Amino acid sequence: MQAVVQDREIPDPGPGEALVKIAYSSFCGSDLSLFRGVWHGFSYPVVPGHEWSGEVVAAGSPDDREWVGRRVVGDLTCGCGHCPACAGGEQVLCDDLRELGFTRDGSCAEYMTIPIRNLFALPEHVPMRAASQVEPLAVALHALSAVDLRAGERVAILGAGGIGLTLMQAAKALGAEVTVVSEPVAERREIAAELGAAAVSDAGDGALAGLLEARPELVPDVVLEASGYPVAVREALEAVRPGGRVCLVGYRVGRTAEMAPSVATIKALTIRGVLGPGGRFADAIDMIADGLPIVPLLTHEFPLRDAEKALQIALERSDGNVRSVFRMS
Repeated sequence: MQAVVQDREIPDPGPGEALVKIAYSSFCGSDLSLFRGVWHGFSYPVVPGHEWSGEVVAAGSPDDREWVGRRVVGDLTCGCGHCPACAGGEQVLCDDLRELGFTRDGSCAEYMTIPIRNLFALPEHVPMRAASQVEPLAVALHALSAVDLRAGERVAILGAGGIGLTLMQAAKALGAEVTVVSEPVAERREIAAELGAAAVSDAGDGALAGLLEARPELVPDVVLEASGYPVAVREALEAVRPGGRVCLVGYRVGRTAEMAPSVATIKALTIRGVLGPGGRFADAIDMIADGLPIVPLLTHEFPLRDAEKALQIALERSDGNVRSVFRMS
C-alpha cells in the first residue's frame, strides 16, 4: 500500500453532520494494519485517522449550528442507529457500520465531516493535543469495565504500545496495581517502569512465565492483552491466576498460533474480547480534564507533510516510538 499527501476540496457537511477543522490526529496499530492491508472492514482509497481533536466550523443543518465554534472529539463508529445492535448501545456491531478512517474519510486531514450525534464537547482547559487521546482512553475504559476491574486488584499488561500504556494509566487511575508489563521493545519497557509498573518483562522465550514463577506476588488477577499477537494470548491465559480474568483488547487479523484451550477450563478463567470505545467518551474526557498524564505517550509529533517519515518510524517501532501524532494547524 502507498500513503500519499494530496490537496482536496474541503468537504461539505450533510444534514445532521458537522465540518471539523482538525487540530491533532494520532495513529495507532489499527492504522498501521490498514496501511499494510491486513485489516477488516476497510476500503481504499480512504483518509485514515480516528484519534483526533478539533473545532466545529460548520454544520449541515440549521438546528445544529450551536455546535459551530465548539472544541470537540468524536466517536469513529457510525452505525445505522436503528438496528438491534445500535439500539443496545453496541453500534460497533452494526451490520451497516461505517467507521471514520476505515470506510469513511477520517482525521488525517485538515477538515473532516462527522455525524453531529458522534461529537463530544471539550472543556475549555483541556489542551487539543491531550484531547486527541480521548478515543484510545475510551477504548481502555471500555476494556476495564468489561472485565469489572476493581481497586486493589493486580493487573498484567501484555504489549506496551499506545493502547497498552493507556490501559496501564487507566488501570492505575481506577486504583488497580499494575504488577507487570510485558513488551519486546526496550524503550517501551522503560516508559512502563517510569509510569509505575512494579516489574517489566521482555516478551517471548518464556520471560514472563519465568518472572512470575520467581516472583509469585506479581501474578495478576486480570491480564489485559494489548499486543494482538496470538502467542501473547496464550501467555495471558498462562499468566493469570486461577479464577482470573483475561481481556483481549488488541488483535491482528490473519495471525494464528497453537494453544491449549484446556488451560482456560482447568483454571476456570473468564475471557472477554472488546472492540471500540464502548460509549466511554464522556468518562475519558473527564479523566483527561482531571489531569490523567496521557500526553507523555505521544512520543513523536509531525506535520502532515512528513507522513512518510512518521509511518516509517511507527512501523519500525524505532526511536523509542510509542504513539505518533500529526499536528494539523
